[in-house]
Amino acid sequence: MTKLSLFLIGLVMSINVLADEVPKNFLYHKDALVKVMQTSWNDISIPSVIPGLIEQETCISLTHPKCWSRFAKLETSREYGFGLGQLTVTKRFNAFEEVKTLDSRLKDWKWDDRFNAEYQMIAIVAMLKRNFKVFRSAEKEIDRYAFALAAYNGGIGGIQSDQRICRNTKGCNPNLWFGHVEHTSLKKKTAVTGYGKSFFEINRKYPVNILNVRRFKYKPYVDPYFKAVL
Repeated sequence: MTKLSLFLIGLVMSINVLADEVPKNFLYHKDALVKVMQTSWNDISIPSVIPGLIEQETCISLTHPKCWSRFAKLETSREYGFGLGQLTVTKRFNAFEEVKTLDSRLKDWKWDDRFNAEYQMIAIVAMLKRNFKVFRSAEKEIDRYAFALAAYNGGIGGIQSDQRICRNTKGCNPNLWFGHVEHTSLKKKTAVTGYGKSFFEINRKYPVNILNVRRFKYKPYVDPYFKAVL
């Protein structure tokens, strides 16, 4: 067997191994997601954060039917969330209406078409990019993404409130997430019925799970399409 044949066999085996590590629905959505990211945030420095977020929002496990499904839903007495980014609607706020003001492509997005995968992807990128801009004072890039992700999960106002608490706490730097703002919050720390965890725990694990665990499996699939990768 020639060296070229051995190389090609190894390449095919490597691709198959990679494919086994990511949800099948991701492979279905990958090209559309990359296109949305390129047109919405082409200088993103950690591209894998977007698919990591989608996995966090939809995947109970990597083989669960809701994993990377545009039809994924969460319905409780408190909220209704849907789609790849689990856009949330409650009595207090409506992320579906809010996001339509962040990207002109979404201005005519109708509720009856809420399971449109492309619009869901545009919405995810638009919201995270907006959050990333809000927390420009973060001293480290990774912390800036953590702030943006925590705000995606818990709201910009809530995270800014946590920064104020940090600012008034000895030894706490409000412009750093890890080791600082992640520990200061007024969010309740008791488990909530229907969620199994406190909102504080859910919010604080959110950026950690995405940045330190989930995103890495997607790097070979999305990073090559972006030049500003860290």
